[in-house]
Amino acid sequence: MSGQANSVLQQEMPFDTVMRQSPLGMAVIAMDGTYVAVNDAYARIYGYLPTEMQGHSFLMIFPEDQRESLLRLHQNFLMYGGTLSGEWEVLRKDGTHSHVISESACVRGQDGTDRRLVYVTDISARRKIEAELEASRIFAHAVIDGLSSQLCVLNEDGIIVSANHAWRRFYIDNGGDPEHLLKPVSYLEICMAANGSQRRGQPDTSGFPEQLKRVLRGDLQSFELEYPWHTPTERRWFIARAYRLPGVSPARIVVSHDNVTALKNAQEELHEALRFTRKLIHSMQDGFMVLDKRFRPVEVNPAMCRMTGYTESSLLYSEHPFPYLHHMQTEELNQLFHQIHEATEREIEFVIAHPEKGHFPASMTVSRIYDEDGQVMHYIATVKDITERRRVEQEIQRLAFYDALTGLPNRRLLHDRLEHCLRGSRRHALHGAVLMLDLDNFKPLNDHFGHDAGDSLLVEVANRLQACVRASDTVARLGGDEFVVIICELDSETGVSFELAAQIAEKMQQSLTIPYQLRLRNGETEKILQHHCSASVGVALFSAPEHHAADILKRADQAMYQAKERGRNRVCFADFPPRRSASVH
Repeated sequence: MSGQANSVLQQEMPFDTVMRQSPLGMAVIAMDGTYVAVNDAYARIYGYLPTEMQGHSFLMIFPEDQRESLLRLHQNFLMYGGTLSGEWEVLRKDGTHSHVISESACVRGQDGTDRRLVYVTDISARRKIEAELEASRIFAHAVIDGLSSQLCVLNEDGIIVSANHAWRRFYIDNGGDPEHLLKPVSYLEICMAANGSQRRGQPDTSGFPEQLKRVLRGDLQSFELEYPWHTPTERRWFIARAYRLPGVSPARIVVSHDNVTALKNAQEELHEALRFTRKLIHSMQDGFMVLDKRFRPVEVNPAMCRMTGYTESSLLYSEHPFPYLHHMQTEELNQLFHQIHEATEREIEFVIAHPEKGHFPASMTVSRIYDEDGQVMHYIATVKDITERRRVEQEIQRLAFYDALTGLPNRRLLHDRLEHCLRGSRRHALHGAVLMLDLDNFKPLNDHFGHDAGDSLLVEVANRLQACVRASDTVARLGGDEFVVIICELDSETGVSFELAAQIAEKMQQSLTIPYQLRLRNGETEKILQHHCSASVGVALFSAPEHHAADILKRADQAMYQAKERGRNRVCFADFPPRRSASVH
């Protein structure tokens, strides 16, 4: 813009008024890239307010990797002239990308400094429409070319005006000349040539051209026919369809060919698959059933018969839907049916009654087959004998809660039993007692005769302690040579409970002092070791409202150590009740 033009512009309308009222985005940028002036239209394009851009570098609207080169372009434009315009991908304030087209002019201010005046138009909407149109065109061609059907479009004269990739490929693979596709070619001529070159013994397809002529004339809207087209190495079948597009001028006829060889072979493959599936089901080790929607079996495999002890006919035609569940009541059966109906590949556990082997646990996994309306047609059930799994689960539970050597409850189960005893004490207002026992001089037995001797002693001690208490009481092994006995529901009176606990403790001591006959094995030889043993016993009485499990065990442990300190082989009571002797010799 010349100086004279600037002067005239300033006289007719101040430049800042032009910028402010212009519908175009306008900005003035200094040599260092800083915005000197920005109008509202310009700022809106980038999602900013004018005040958020003015004083900042114009590079803020460009990706970082472009900023250095754009600054050089800007400065070269101001120093040497030329042009600086084009389409740009820019960054908006919210981080999204936009497209703009810009024009630049060099303007000189009253201070004699050159600045760049930029006119910007947002073309994002236009670019989006162009991209969508191009994508739509590409998509349409890709869809047509991606179809497996050999597809072509003819005019009224039968000339091919368009063909997809599958048609062109089929034409060339079956002896067609690719050069013919570069110029208008008659579809009817191709058909005639194909019929004339058919090998001897192959069915004639001449009916296709005649039908196609009728569609070309408008006498027939559409037709469809199946024909063979074999090669020396493959037997193939196709379905040809021709359809005259209604309301299209000039007229267009769409012709398609679909290879239906797979469809032809599908029936035999289906039969083979069904035969294989039946063999597979019959070879399964797990029971398999197909149930109708009334839960009656319509198919069972041999494994199901072996598992239940019933023949196939007995399972399929019995009055009872599951004869091996005859022991279940009607309500239980209804509950089982409900579980089968609601099951989504989860296990249902129940008990099978075998006519000879008796009862054993089983699990059933059920899936459903639906009809076209989404209603259940059949249930597919797989049944497993889970006897071994239950045994393993019980063994895992035993290892988790019981001592592996003695079979007594371990520390974890002990705490559970003590909490249970405390609840009973609270409910019935009765005292209970915990007896902590530690074998005296156990270590020398291990040191002199080995751990087998120690293990034999621990097992015998466990047996004797269990013989001294009721079935409702608990004898547990904490580890090593420490045992704990929980006596529940002694008496409501503290004094009576004390006497009862003392009698039980003394009974245990007497039992443990009886000589032990320990069997020791060394290779193939075995000898009997007579061993004498005693125990130090700590006793803690408790009543539920006054004590907690951890405190009770701690008091019993302290009483046991007191018994050891007083010379072993004795019983000591914790400080409860307060006015009695704390030890029993």
